[in-house]
Amino acid sequence: MGSGSLFVVVYRYQVPVERMKRYVQFEKQATQIYMEHGCLGVEIYRDAKDPGYWMEINKFKDKRHYQEVVTAIQNDSRISQMTKEFMSLFEPGEYKPEKRAYFRMI
Repeated sequence: MGSGSLFVVVYRYQVPVERMKRYVQFEKQATQIYMEHGCLGVEIYRDAKDPGYWMEINKFKDKRHYQEVVTAIQNDSRISQMTKEFMSLFEPGEYKPEKRAYFRMI
C-alpha cells in the first residue's frame, strides 16, 4: 500500500462472550468475501480490557473503491445468508455498531 491516502472504515461493536467462537468463524468467511471483491485488508481486534468489544477495520484505496467493493459484496449471493447468520449472534436490538470512516494521509 505504501504511503499516500487510504480510505478506512472502522466498526466497533459488542459480541456476547458466549458467542465469540461463532463470531470469529463468521468473520473469517466474511473477510474472504471482502478480499475476493477487492478490499485491501481486513483487521479484527478484540478489546484488551473488555473481551466482548470488537473493532473491525476495512481498508480501501479511496471512497470510490469502498463503494465499488460494498456494491459487489451486496450483490454476492453468499452474503445474504451470512448476514442472517451474523445477526443470529445477537438478540433483537442488541447489535448496535459504531461506524466511522477515515482517510490515511501519510
